[in-house]
Amino acid sequence: MSQPAEVELPVNLPIAAAEPTGDADRGVETSQQFRWTPLKLCWSILLFVLAAAAEVGGGWLVWQSIRTGRPWWWGLLGAVVLVIYGFIPTLQPVDHFGRTFAVYGGFFIVYSYAWGWLLDGERPDTGDFAGAGIALAGVSIVWFWPRKSHRL
Repeated sequence: MSQPAEVELPVNLPIAAAEPTGDADRGVETSQQFRWTPLKLCWSILLFVLAAAAEVGGGWLVWQSIRTGRPWWWGLLGAVVLVIYGFIPTLQPVDHFGRTFAVYGGFFIVYSYAWGWLLDGERPDTGDFAGAGIALAGVSIVWFWPRKSHRL
C-alpha cells in the first residue's frame, strides 16, 4: 500500500522541533527531513485537543469524585482516562518531549477554561481570556519557530 503524497503548505513554515533519534520506524521524522504539511498540522492540533480532553476530563472526574461527592468509580474512571492521556502526546509528528509538552500546556489552559465554562458554568473573565490568548500565541511561536539545531 503506497502512502499518499504530502502536499506542501503554501506558506513557508519552518522545520519542526524534532530530534534526530532514528525514530523513522514509528513515523517520527528527524529534523533533517521534517516539514509541516496540512495533514501534519491538522493531526498535531487534533492530538493536542485530544490530550487536553483526556487530561481535563480525567482530572474533572477525579475532582467530582473527591470534591463534590460523586461515586468512587468516577474517580477511578478519571484515573484511567489520565493514564490514556499520557500516551496521546507520543503520537505527535515531532520528536521533542519538552517542547511537545510545553506547547500542549497552551492547549490545556484554553481547554480547561472552556470545560469549566461549559460543564460547571464558570465563565472566564477578561484576564482569563487575555492570558489564554497570550498562551496560545506563545506556544505557536515555540511550535513553529525555525530551528537548525534542536539540541538543548
